[in-house]
Amino acid sequence: MDEKGSSKAANETVMGETARPRLKEGMVPPDTGIYLRVEEGMGTGRIITVSAGGVYVIGREGADIVLDDVKASRKHAEIGFYGPGAYVIRDLASTNGTFLNSRRVSEKAKLANNDLIRIGETLLRLTVVEDSIPLSR
Repeated sequence: MDEKGSSKAANETVMGETARPRLKEGMVPPDTGIYLRVEEGMGTGRIITVSAGGVYVIGREGADIVLDDVKASRKHAEIGFYGPGAYVIRDLASTNGTFLNSRRVSEKAKLANNDLIRIGETLLRLTVVEDSIPLSR
């Protein structure tokens, strides 16, 4: 059991969390699903849906996508989904840096399907599923 009394397995995938976009929705086609999955760190298996597109701040308390990671800055990185294939990440002058596929992001970098993003001790995998069927409209 975890601190909240749940008996789920540590590697169990949890669905249903949707991050709040900071920029208007509709920039990503409706048949495209975009997800961030926590591969390592606190919350392993957690999936965050960012299919609406827009811009999200990743970090600790107060961010759009909140990580339970003491090595993440409050506003650590920003990830933007501006349209088909136009996905970028940029470091927000974080203390410990943002890494894309094991390389430090100095300003901004283009993202692609299956990329690995390291923020503190948290490793996120970006998954883009094109021509998908939305669960709800």
